[in-house]
Amino acid sequence: MSALPRPAIPIGRTRRQVIDLAGKQAAWINGGRLGIGEGDLPPLVLLHGLAGDALTWQFNLTALGTDRTVLAPDLPGHGSSTLDVGAGHVDDLARWVGTLIDAWGVPRVDLVGHSLGARIALSLAHQRPELVRRATLIACAGLGSDLDHLFLDRLAEASDLEQSRLAAAKLFAEPVPLVEPMARALTLRQSVPENRAAIKALLDANRAELSERLVKRDWAPSVPVQLIWGQRDTIVPPPPADLIPAGIPFHLLPGAGHMPHVEAASRVNALIGSFH
Repeated sequence: MSALPRPAIPIGRTRRQVIDLAGKQAAWINGGRLGIGEGDLPPLVLLHGLAGDALTWQFNLTALGTDRTVLAPDLPGHGSSTLDVGAGHVDDLARWVGTLIDAWGVPRVDLVGHSLGARIALSLAHQRPELVRRATLIACAGLGSDLDHLFLDRLAEASDLEQSRLAAAKLFAEPVPLVEPMARALTLRQSVPENRAAIKALLDANRAELSERLVKRDWAPSVPVQLIWGQRDTIVPPPPADLIPAGIPFHLLPGAGHMPHVEAASRVNALIGSFH
């Protein structure tokens, strides 16, 4: 596996922007060179996974934002956005993302989602196909593979550094330097009971549905979709090829685990750039 790229994000771009969305805080990072409403391409919206935040995309924001707006929100229950997750179902989270996009005032977007964020992107593509031009789903939860529920429970309950190290290490196929800083960031957040409760609420709200095997008609929306997966993902293992509807590109990356956009960032950035 190639060495991890450096996250060349300008310091000013890592500062979250915050608005009031229906009486609750919504935060995001604009990691591209262009502002909202600038450029010819629709904004690329990046949706992180469970217990992550906008900086999950630190190895992708700048590379994907050379010629377009790239927006990475903190989903409810994460980062600087509201801790109120409501019902917490992926469909509710998708509606929240759609409302945020409406607040940005853009008529159409491209979506990239990871794990739970990919399932949210899929839900939004079904709910509002007129809003979503294309979608890339990375290690998408609930597409026919068996989730590691024990890991997810440990992730939701992690509240000390040792627990967080074990959780962070399992995200990757091989030991990487990011495990320690990721574990420390997870510990800092999960040591706050309210933060931990929000993650657990999201997990509980979606556990049953994400364990079901969806049939092809349920998870193939009317917008173009591509799938990216780490071949060595043990948290959300790649689905059997025969479950993937014809015409959907499926990129299986050797040497990558559950975080291919980190472990194989250059390859993932190229796949996203060519598809979007």
